[in-house]
Amino acid sequence: MTDFTAFTTWLQEQDRSPRTVRAYTVALRDFAAWFTARTGQDLAPAHITPLDVKAYRQHLIEERRCKPTTVNNYLAGVRAYARWAKRTGLAEHDPTNGVKAIAQQDAAPRWLARPEQFALLRAIEEAVQLGELRAKGNVTHPALLWSRRDKALIVLLLNTGLRLAEAAALRLDAIELRERSGQVEVIGKGRKARSVPLNRDARQALAAWLAVRPASECDALFLSQKGGALSARAMAFRVTALAERAGLKEVSPHTLRHSFATRFLQSGGDLATLASLLGHSSIATTTRYLHPDAARVQEMVEEL
Repeated sequence: MTDFTAFTTWLQEQDRSPRTVRAYTVALRDFAAWFTARTGQDLAPAHITPLDVKAYRQHLIEERRCKPTTVNNYLAGVRAYARWAKRTGLAEHDPTNGVKAIAQQDAAPRWLARPEQFALLRAIEEAVQLGELRAKGNVTHPALLWSRRDKALIVLLLNTGLRLAEAAALRLDAIELRERSGQVEVIGKGRKARSVPLNRDARQALAAWLAVRPASECDALFLSQKGGALSARAMAFRVTALAERAGLKEVSPHTLRHSFATRFLQSGGDLATLASLLGHSSIATTTRYLHPDAARVQEMVEEL
């Protein structure tokens, strides 16, 4: 039986949500079972051909009569596995290239509604207050240090829409804080630099963290408890853990990015500006945030 542990670890490092990791794993196990039944071989990246992927798609459509969403989700899992295999040198080619998904209406990205954002921020603020209570004025107390760090991380992601990798790459000199304004210099995809403004909440949370940040030879903005840079994987873990503390499920750093984008448009922001803030090279990518949520659709229908 094929072991997919390395693949699932890679997915987590790519800031995939727990739901996506599970879905891709289920899809890959299904594909592996089908592949073995069809070829008599255990699944191995180098043995997968484009014909196999196309045949699997037809199997899902014609024999199992899966819905388009299910077919595309299963193909997405196989596609992610193929990309991982090529990047890690387990395969020379990507057998999913040229295998098209079934056309369907795009779903809106997962994002936090205002009550959910309130619950998350409240849980973080409670953690900070408890940390300060335990510290009793000692600014080097671990409970105080790491609760302030976590708050700064969450508030930054929720108010800037940074990608997880961008946040993990931030250095101290990337942050500029002033009394009434501030910004963060980000190196995004394709090594493209952009400046993202910091609102008051982000400035205050970052200032509170920087005021107690331990001295370190490492110049990363966010430090681990060992004194080095906080990794992307560790950041994702902290976001998920704090969200669960707030009673929220399936929350990742990317959820916070989606939440920022949705709030920006709901507040009257335009697509061109949002694309610039998010670091999108094409405004077409940004249009996915135009989907209204189900509650808003109901409100609009009721108003007719």
